[in-house]
Amino acid sequence: MKTTEAKHMMPRQFATVYKTSLINWHIQISESGGGGLPAIFRNIVDPQSRDTVHQITLHPAGQRENHPPVLSVEFRIRVIDLSGKDIITPIRFVHPPGFPARSVFSAGYCTPEHGPVKDWLGTVIRHKHFENYFFEIQTFVIFDVNVFSNMKYLNRSFGKPMPLDLNFRYNLLTNKNSHDFHLTTSTRLSFPCNKEALFVASPYFRKQLTDDMISFPLAVEFLETIEVVITWLFTETYHPPFEMTPELAREIVTLAEMILPRGPNQRQLFGSIERHCFEELIKHHEDMMYVKHMMLVAHNHKLGSLLEACHATIITYHLADFYRDMQQNPSPAFTQQLGLNRASALGRLNENYTRSLYVKCYTIKTPTTQTSQSL
Repeated sequence: MKTTEAKHMMPRQFATVYKTSLINWHIQISESGGGGLPAIFRNIVDPQSRDTVHQITLHPAGQRENHPPVLSVEFRIRVIDLSGKDIITPIRFVHPPGFPARSVFSAGYCTPEHGPVKDWLGTVIRHKHFENYFFEIQTFVIFDVNVFSNMKYLNRSFGKPMPLDLNFRYNLLTNKNSHDFHLTTSTRLSFPCNKEALFVASPYFRKQLTDDMISFPLAVEFLETIEVVITWLFTETYHPPFEMTPELAREIVTLAEMILPRGPNQRQLFGSIERHCFEELIKHHEDMMYVKHMMLVAHNHKLGSLLEACHATIITYHLADFYRDMQQNPSPAFTQQLGLNRASALGRLNENYTRSLYVKCYTIKTPTTQTSQSL
């Protein structure tokens, strides 16, 4: 970009993709006052202040809920002419390893507020001598690939697994003497449970159940769907089905949205489902149809961390076949927008694929670890 644009640089987006993991990034040159206060707030608090600091900031973005730590982030900054020749000596800064540094307003990696990089940026941005040249930022983000792809850093909110020692709440599920009611599937399978517990635990059942009912039909096909959701409803622990398919994931999330009130409790269940689906995604990453339909489930139900994992899997393993399949078998489910400001499932994938084109990824094997570097 032109050096004259650097002062008011809008965030540029790119994406790091490796196998089944994807991270979106925003990079920009931000202007702040002393203490890291953004300029817009600095001007309100102290309109007379002229202590302006320019910093390069790199923020994790996108729909992913959590992000792995980096081994390092390096910024290489140049001012060049049309031929790519350096006009002044380039400067670089290496951010130490770890998670994004958190401030009041955001979390990310940035150049220091004081020192040579700050002075270099200030000189280039303010000096008219550089107005006809170009500003170039190269960003190197280095990860341990095992950490980058680890489910531990997929999301923050998820439920507890079922404990080894079951307490009284599990008696409502396991004690047949307390079972006086049946929830049924569309395939006429039945899940026995306690009617009073359903009534107490869920506003949905308080509205639907009457005194004379001995069973209640649910619009689901799989018995595992009822088992997962009702187990969570009674115990707030996740009882995973033996195998998670896209169809089963869709049913579980849909039923949970209907039965569980919105809030942290529901979000924790969805986090556990995301993690389970991510495990299955790794197992089935070579099956394009599995990944394709899991992506649609994640998109429709706003499972952002899982959605970006599906995008990474398609970009890494199936991109050409996926677009060919979309041409040969067009489906409104992938192309229609779900809301005024929500892109379609295919549109979201296209966005992340385009952002990934700005990045070169490669791996370096070391004696103790393996790292992935992005440019």
